[in-house]
Amino acid sequence: MSINAAFSQNLLQGKVIHFDKLSKNEDESRVFRQILKNEQTDFMEKISIHHSTLKPGHKLRPSHAQEIDEELIIIQDGLLTVTIEGQTKELGAGSVLLIMPKDMQQMNNLSNKDVNYFVLIYKSKSPREKEEIVKSQIVDWTNLIFKPHDKGGRRDFFDRPTAMFNRVEMHQTTLNEGLNSHLPHKHIAEEMILLVDGNARMQIGEHFYEGSKGDLFFLPSNQLHNLTNIGKGPTTYFAFQFN
Repeated sequence: MSINAAFSQNLLQGKVIHFDKLSKNEDESRVFRQILKNEQTDFMEKISIHHSTLKPGHKLRPSHAQEIDEELIIIQDGLLTVTIEGQTKELGAGSVLLIMPKDMQQMNNLSNKDVNYFVLIYKSKSPREKEEIVKSQIVDWTNLIFKPHDKGGRRDFFDRPTAMFNRVEMHQTTLNEGLNSHLPHKHIAEEMILLVDGNARMQIGEHFYEGSKGDLFFLPSNQLHNLTNIGKGPTTYFAFQFN
């Protein structure tokens, strides 16, 4: 085996990760499920993804910062009280946090119900030169505009440079029953698809993978792909690209 082939095998490959097959750890404050741990991709030196259920009346941990990593948090359901660099906001399902390295953060569940959310923590192989100040961002679901189209519709979260990448783009798509997102295509950006509702089949290269609520698809750079709604009614998913 060549050195290049061996290196390629160590990179995260196109796949689906089924939420209901993840093992879980629980303590008095939360339930934790590891989805990916310190994986390497074409563009990322490392990426870890987990799902947390924060129980009522608890905080995640004392105020802290990721020293060298960037973080993306997606609230699945419940109300999470978030403080980023002194800005505090109560956020509900569908809201998103994009947190830059060294920015202080604190997560609290002040409600009487569980809060469920996904966390991505990652570091680029080529972090951007700090020519400009890039700030953390809080995107409140209630402020997003739904843009209908002939296949369903979408909500746009952000399309911007970060500390790690020249471009991080994120949106949520609602895809009507029986339709596909687009013809099979490829792009340089690495992409992840997180299913919110419904059932879908994802083509990645020559392989096909099926998923449902909570499942995650990883699409490597320059891999042919498309998504088809194979369930009854619409399917909804988050899509995020790193370039």
